[in-house]
Amino acid sequence: MTERPFEALGLSADADRAYRLLVATRGVAVGGLARDLGVAVTRAEAVCAELGARGLARSGGDGRWYPAPPRVGLLPLVARTQEQLRQGRELLDRLAVEYQRVHEGYRSEEIVQVVEGYGAAGLWAEQLRRSARTEVASFVRGPFPAEGEWRDPLDGAERPEEGVRHRVVRERTALEAPGVLGGAGERRAREEVRVAGSLPMRLCIADRSLALLPLAPEAEVPGPAMLLVRPSGLLDALVALFEAVWASSTPLRERDSDGRSAVQLRILAMLVNGSTDQAMARALGVAVRTVQRHLAVMERAAGVENRVQLVWHAARHGWLDEPQP
Repeated sequence: MTERPFEALGLSADADRAYRLLVATRGVAVGGLARDLGVAVTRAEAVCAELGARGLARSGGDGRWYPAPPRVGLLPLVARTQEQLRQGRELLDRLAVEYQRVHEGYRSEEIVQVVEGYGAAGLWAEQLRRSARTEVASFVRGPFPAEGEWRDPLDGAERPEEGVRHRVVRERTALEAPGVLGGAGERRAREEVRVAGSLPMRLCIADRSLALLPLAPEAEVPGPAMLLVRPSGLLDALVALFEAVWASSTPLRERDSDGRSAVQLRILAMLVNGSTDQAMARALGVAVRTVQRHLAVMERAAGVENRVQLVWHAARHGWLDEPQP
């Protein structure tokens, strides 16, 4: 245990020792406290005044000094210090990002830079998106986030800038959860989305001049560390990788020429939102077997074997974008 356990709270060395002595006694006169501390009486009086000003001790009517209960006297100081430390860490992250942006050049050891901590990674991702003037390109593994859910800082379309193109490749699993596409229309309207079976990593590239990706490709979201890659052969390789995956992925808005009835479009919309057969039948005022028959017709038309594949095919071929009569 450190000799100064309360130093971080701003207590002087003598006040630190004096408070612990007061806690261990039933009241101490200034003279006795001076002897116990090995200091002059005037110094003991100053220590008592310091403790009194911080609410850690009080003077009794008998001329003795008594401690305040530790949880009453110290907890507010500890809470205030913790808040100051939190604010200091946030300021440290911001200053580190700003220092790196302004003062660090492009020496070989800085072409690839490790960004540690979720706060710093989020700040760099925001800086990357805001600095983009022509395009932000992203690999996003997770599903479309619902309102209020945590958003991946590498999702380049989270805060789109006016006039900046946003190309996003998402994994097929992002479309397989019931109802996931129901709230994704606005996001899909402001970004060009393609879907791949799997992605090699999470990635965000701005203007082909700066990239951010996890240090460990399989790291949980949010990852503990990110790699910041500046113009180099490695960045060129990342851009080439994105373009190759983009070219081989399926556009989410690709349309199909086959028409579907109004009833089928409603059934498809309710299926995407996770409705059961019974709920769909009640909403349409038809029998459950009628709903199942329409689903079977759409599965045959799509050439798929189950409903998950039907939703995937519908999103892939633009069925979900067709207006419902």
